[in-house]
Amino acid sequence: MKTALMIFLCVFAFKSFGQEWKETLNEARTLYKKGNYKEALKYYKRAEQIAPNDVDLSQEIGQTAYRANDFKTAAENFERQANNAETKEKEIRARTSLGESRMKQQDFQSAVDNYKQILRMDPDNEKARQRLVEAKRLLEQQQKQQQNKQDKENKEQNKDNQNQQNQQNQQNQQNQQNNSKDKQQNQNQQDQKSQQQKSEQKKLQDKETERKLDEFSKQEMNTKKRLDGSKGTTGGKSARKDW
Repeated sequence: MKTALMIFLCVFAFKSFGQEWKETLNEARTLYKKGNYKEALKYYKRAEQIAPNDVDLSQEIGQTAYRANDFKTAAENFERQANNAETKEKEIRARTSLGESRMKQQDFQSAVDNYKQILRMDPDNEKARQRLVEAKRLLEQQQKQQQNKQDKENKEQNKDNQNQQNQQNQQNQQNQQNNSKDKQQNQNQQDQKSQQQKSEQKKLQDKETERKLDEFSKQEMNTKKRLDGSKGTTGGKSARKDW
């Protein structure tokens, strides 16, 4: 009894699950027909998540995403569709849509590669040849713009670097001037100090010289006094003898 109940529940759940993704897919298609592509894309993605593994909605999702201007999602689904295509014709159609999505993304290099792939499969595909020429032209234009932008950025960077270098040079020059000024001030202070020391030393020498001169003068005076005193004494003795 329990086994029968479990089987019934599983079958019921499977049918409900299968019914859900189909209803979601129908809602997506209805919204697509009404032109509500962004909302339709949401339902398509939901349906894809719950659909059986053997259900491929990449073509419908790609077309809906392209019309909703979601070119990244469109390119991803068209590429998957191309890789899983069962015939060459289906792959060419998918790659044609993929090329247009890449062009909208401004991924011109990928668009060039894609159109080349189409022409390898179908050399007489005139539409792919024309789109390849246009993709190459836009790619070259894009590369020139990128190069000009890079050159401009490099020029601005070089200008900024030069300004920084000039500022650094000015700062270095100012530092050198300040150092030279400080050095000169220090030298002047040392010279002044040296002159003061020499002046003080000269004053000391002059004082010492004056002191010695004073002593010498005193010595001379003392010597003269002694000499004068000695002469007076000698004269007195001679007088007494004459008498």
